[in-house]
Amino acid sequence: MRTGEMYMEITSMHYGKHCVPEWKWQVPAGCHPGFTLWSIWGGEGQITLGKNCYKLSIGDVFLINYKKDVDAYQTEHTSLDVRYIDFTLRNPDILFDLPEHRRFDQYHFVLELFNRFRSAEERTSLQQMRIWLEALLTEYQHITATTAGAYTIKIDELCRVFQQHPQLQYDMSELAQNFSLTTDHFIRIFKQERGVTPYAYLQRCRLETAKTLLRMSTLSITDIASSCGFSDIYNFSRFFQSKTGMSPSRFRI
Repeated sequence: MRTGEMYMEITSMHYGKHCVPEWKWQVPAGCHPGFTLWSIWGGEGQITLGKNCYKLSIGDVFLINYKKDVDAYQTEHTSLDVRYIDFTLRNPDILFDLPEHRRFDQYHFVLELFNRFRSAEERTSLQQMRIWLEALLTEYQHITATTAGAYTIKIDELCRVFQQHPQLQYDMSELAQNFSLTTDHFIRIFKQERGVTPYAYLQRCRLETAKTLLRMSTLSITDIASSCGFSDIYNFSRFFQSKTGMSPSRFRI
């Protein structure tokens, strides 16, 4: 892979994840020999890199080079779901010009690349691990902000609310009023920006939250249904089955 003008020489790499109660992470500057590609796939929290502070939510990805102090924690009563890849390079200077933070709206694609890296590591396939790490860094390097439309920033904020609070019940007419639009116009603008209707986007957020909680938490399925905005376990189970082809209890196994 070419990053800038130079070939990236990977000397070590390792996948990890964490989602534990009262999680905190602190690393003094200079105490890590390489880089970490660090990504958020659920929950909320905060990370400080030197003097830069970021609120964490789904889709945030960081390239941490440990030239600054790192201090991160999850918000109380949430389970921050983090996936990361630690790696070292023989020629680390080629990455130092990349920004420390990116935000991916199409985070499911990036998550799939992380999962492919993990699968390759489980098979001890170093060649495949390099391929998927290089693909992730290429995505990170080349993501560009699209030209913002008149409603882009407000829709971005609304999507964050959907991601962080999928358990809430949203009234589309009230959301449209917040945009000073009719309901039909609001839905049409949202679909132009995100490719799906607001309701479909919310349902996607609920599904991903449910998957994360089923994999990473010990909450009962009834509590998970409530955390994802469903009034009862039966509606939740029907929804989950229709989207994944399996029941929540089977998915959890």
